[in-house]
Amino acid sequence: MEYDEGQRYIKAIRDVTGKDVVVSPSRFAGMIDPQICRVILSENGFSEKAQEHVLPRVILRMGEIYKSMAKTVVLNTGVRELLQILSTSQLHVLGILTGNVSSVGEEKLSVAGIRSYFADRFYADSCFDRSMLAEEAVEACVDRYGLPSRENVLIVGDTPLDVECAINAKAKSVGIASGVYSIEDLSKAGADSVFLDLSPSKELLSTLGFGTADC
Repeated sequence: MEYDEGQRYIKAIRDVTGKDVVVSPSRFAGMIDPQICRVILSENGFSEKAQEHVLPRVILRMGEIYKSMAKTVVLNTGVRELLQILSTSQLHVLGILTGNVSSVGEEKLSVAGIRSYFADRFYADSCFDRSMLAEEAVEACVDRYGLPSRENVLIVGDTPLDVECAINAKAKSVGIASGVYSIEDLSKAGADSVFLDLSPSKELLSTLGFGTADC
């Protein structure tokens, strides 16, 4: 979470509660929006009862603030090329699983120009735990597409928490060391495969179940 990202939490809490709060963005890598809001409120003196009272309004206000913010969404290396390749496959369905609430996630996808690639989008509006979010998303995919098992779902992420939630959901995990975590960090977390970035190499495409014969 970069500095500008942190501002949507700070401003939303201030607008709803009138209180200025302190946020350390780097602490929240891999956490989801409602969970982050709850942690910030707790660390700034809000009781559990007070959190429950203000949290829905904070989340709503956060989405409004993010939409009005000047922003440039920069895609990680290889993302657009990889999406273009995978979107041609008859055997794959692309989905987005993100810790953002829907108002923020939809805005990011639209600004980045990649929303149309994703048939399924799973957001964190009603979740406070990333593993629970992943569990629900994986189960939905298995049911919706009649998959033989959860291992037919691949979760791609760049934090150990992403890997952990894939493992807990019994899905395959692919770690991408494009953020603050290294290949070693993601490997130690238990990722089935780890790559430096999302450049569509033969090795990455093969891991994602897209063979050279499909190209």
